[in-house]
Amino acid sequence: MTNSIDPLWYALVLRSRFEKKSHACLIDRGIESFLPLIEELHVWSDRKKLVEEPLFRGYLFVHTNLRRKVEILETTGVVRFVEFSGKPVCVPDYQIEWVRSALQHPREVQREPYYSAGDRVRVTSGPLTGLEGYIIETRGHARLVITLSSIAQSFSVEITEDCVEKVTAEESAVANYHI
Repeated sequence: MTNSIDPLWYALVLRSRFEKKSHACLIDRGIESFLPLIEELHVWSDRKKLVEEPLFRGYLFVHTNLRRKVEILETTGVVRFVEFSGKPVCVPDYQIEWVRSALQHPREVQREPYYSAGDRVRVTSGPLTGLEGYIIETRGHARLVITLSSIAQSFSVEITEDCVEKVTAEESAVANYHI
């Protein structure tokens, strides 16, 4: 059980295209904020360019004990906390770490539809060891879909299927996580 004064991770819902501005404003206020960014190739009629885009459009994460909830909600672009039954939902530390680990290679990460069915696997070797998610096949390549259920968002990274093992619900870090 965590102490109510201990900071936890929470997801914020933002106005459209305000991710970077809201992140900067929170940092300026001294609030720990995490905005996962990926690199996407944007193509215009006259050029191509790699552009940093939010991994989860319309969301960012803050690490707080909620004493600063009003100040956070007054930040430019912030609409609300992700809530369940009227209370802000905590995002488990391990899910934030999964995102950070995957983003060590931002060109290999891409957005995916939210999945809730399929075989759950854990990465057993390589730089993503310990990450859990679901395997999907895309254009002949295996991808690990990692889901952040608290914000109903998913992303994927390319992997080789020989570096993963199937896990049961009892073995899953998700099943063993307690707030």
